[in-house]
Amino acid sequence: MPTLLAFITFATIAAYTPGPNNLMLAASGANFGFQKSIPHIAGVTIGFCLLVTASVLGLSRLFNALPWIYTTSKAVGCCFLIFLAWKILVAEKLVSEGNASPISLIQAAFFQLVNPKAVLVIISSVSAFTRGSDKLFSDLLIFVGVFFIITLSSACIWTVFGSTLSTLLNQQRNLRIFNFSMALLLLASLIPVII
Repeated sequence: MPTLLAFITFATIAAYTPGPNNLMLAASGANFGFQKSIPHIAGVTIGFCLLVTASVLGLSRLFNALPWIYTTSKAVGCCFLIFLAWKILVAEKLVSEGNASPISLIQAAFFQLVNPKAVLVIISSVSAFTRGSDKLFSDLLIFVGVFFIITLSSACIWTVFGSTLSTLLNQQRNLRIFNFSMALLLLASLIPVII
């Protein structure tokens, strides 16, 4: 029980602190509203839980055995985050032209594979909180259950936060400032990954 409470605390802090997923969800909520961002929310939640499953089943061992795979994934993730920061920065132009759409379920799910924060959180939690190969299945069920609930709630709250701000962002200038701030925070979230 103390280990479970420690894991839930770790998972909650990791899920609710600003990171690439949360900043992109807030920007999506602000630019497209909560309802249009539901596929993005679902993609983050499903993709993260699939990555948790893969990690518990051996992905962390693969990264330890072949560090270049982890390094490559990290580099691709950083490049993708820079691209997403740029998309958020220019979102006002896209939205005003009417040809923009939020990130899809599939895009959000696949993003988890190269999301540096997600990969670090999952590897850290699997390394710290699994109880051994004899309890692998029960650990997997606990990990996926806890991460599903916490990731879904965090994704919804960050999207609601962004959509709530959208009333303040009706003016193009305010939207530009918000998108610039979100893009800058997204880039800043790369600093711990790079260092």
